[in-house]
Amino acid sequence: MNRLAALLTIAALPFAAWAAEPPGRAARLSLIEGEAAVFVDREQGWEGARVNLTLTSENSVWTEPGSRAEVRFGAKALRLGETTQFDIPRLDDAAFQGHVARGALAVRIFEFDRNETFLVATPEARFQLRGNGRYRIEADPERGESRLTVFSGTARLEVEGGTISVDTGRGIRVTGGDRPRYEFEAAYSTELDDWALARDQRWEEREAARYVPREMTGWEDLDDYGVWRNEPEYGAVWFPTRVEVGWAPYRYGRWTWVRPWGWTWVDDAPWGYAPFHYGRWVSVGNRWGWYPGRHTSRPVWAPALVGWVGGAGWSISVSSNPTNVVGWYPLSPYDHYQPWYTSNVTYVSHVNRIVLPYRGDRDRRRDGRRDDRYDHRRDNRDRGATVVPRDQFGGRRPVQSVSAPVAREGVAAQPVVSGSSVLPTQNEWRQRVRPGNGSSPAAAPWAPSGSQSATSPRPASPLITLTPGKPPIAGAPAAPQGRPNTYGRPAPAEPAVRARPNDNRGADPRAPRAVERVVPSQPAPVAKPVAPAVQKPADGVQRLAPHQEKPVARQVAPSAPSAPPAQRVAPSQPKPTADKPWAPTDEKPSGGGQPASREKPGRGD
Repeated sequence: MNRLAALLTIAALPFAAWAAEPPGRAARLSLIEGEAAVFVDREQGWEGARVNLTLTSENSVWTEPGSRAEVRFGAKALRLGETTQFDIPRLDDAAFQGHVARGALAVRIFEFDRNETFLVATPEARFQLRGNGRYRIEADPERGESRLTVFSGTARLEVEGGTISVDTGRGIRVTGGDRPRYEFEAAYSTELDDWALARDQRWEEREAARYVPREMTGWEDLDDYGVWRNEPEYGAVWFPTRVEVGWAPYRYGRWTWVRPWGWTWVDDAPWGYAPFHYGRWVSVGNRWGWYPGRHTSRPVWAPALVGWVGGAGWSISVSSNPTNVVGWYPLSPYDHYQPWYTSNVTYVSHVNRIVLPYRGDRDRRRDGRRDDRYDHRRDNRDRGATVVPRDQFGGRRPVQSVSAPVAREGVAAQPVVSGSSVLPTQNEWRQRVRPGNGSSPAAAPWAPSGSQSATSPRPASPLITLTPGKPPIAGAPAAPQGRPNTYGRPAPAEPAVRARPNDNRGADPRAPRAVERVVPSQPAPVAKPVAPAVQKPADGVQRLAPHQEKPVARQVAPSAPSAPPAQRVAPSQPKPTADKPWAPTDEKPSGGGQPASREKPGRGD
């Protein structure tokens, strides 16, 4: 009875909360090396992952053997090692809660907000990450143990009656069962940590950091695929440099359904996240540029900053047959965003905070009289509109393969309408992307299956609770159906004895004593684990009183693009070896430096 009540409560609460106020931030699946699967909809189950997919509460990611993946939101990066299942029970404006069901997760926090909670759980433990730094969380359900390693920063392990602090250069191992134990150990690096550290270099000396805040998800890719220029009317504008002829924003990609926002854009370009979920687009000299807007410490995320044209009765001739169509266009800096999902006034106001006041003088005729034909706000609609048959909207095929050619005059003749009046419903979307639908390409190789592959371990159903041992999402498939493994599992490093240094001066006398131990190699694939029952430490197990710490000072992003941050130097890291513990170094959050060869754009009036 209690289990059923818990499932019903978990299933009902998010819908009620999201209906009133959608979150102002979301996560991006920013990188996939190898094969990965995502769980974003209960009826669709596990399906193939793609870069730029938006992730939010009650979503999960799984990596196949020999694969890795990266998830980013704001100034945080989460890197998944191979055969890792990572669930996101909660991601909103106030908190992040993750769950590592199995595998390894490397976490990098560049800007920690002391008003935010950052919690990562495993089947055996709950860890609080308390500040900027590098961390690694591991879960091995077969062995019934979990680990937290702190390379820089500070963290806490939650225990009954308090917490245990884990500082820089230390790790803690938690063994499950009826009598859990907590054991300190020296921090050591793995291949996942080395890869994550190399990825962190993308945050250093980025020109984009002068014009956009680090809390804008996806900003770190802009410098590799475009240039910043000063435009008198807008100020700093980013122009993509690797686009094909006829390219327009929101034309090369696809629409998918992401709860609670509904229809959400997923772009095909490797840089295609920040410019499609923040800011506005402008047309300058027959070239599209992205206007990030006024600098704010935490910009508000939107599923797609577009307007809609046509109406329920708009149809064109396709293959000599009349076809109902749907059209959209990128909003300009003068256009207000109108959501097609349930939202509140505060959310909409924050999204539209960057809208510029309209300058009607630039659209007047030479005699000074007004002429609506020169309305500058029409440029984006007439030049950047994309039109597709309504029955193809939201399908598995990319938009560019099903778009219908419509002349500018035809688009200009159509009214601007609300998205809710023309967009298909969620049920229509599910019909179009249902596996086996004849109108769609072959289904993704992640069809739900309860069987176990002989070549690849499969994750259990995604979890939506951070309490170890709680049941999975109601109605979720047991696991994705993996394709045969062709990578070959990397051979684990030889185990090495790593002992805590003998110098215990200043240590808490109540803390569990570190013991000499051998770091185990990663186990071979085994059968799907069964979620353990809720475990409580037995009497006699050493517990620590709650540890009191001063709050971490909040870091404030630059107030305006005109004040570039100071030059930052990338931290020097010793190369890890197989038989030598990791040695902590003084790390600081990396930042964007000012390139010497580029002239800083200013702001227009």
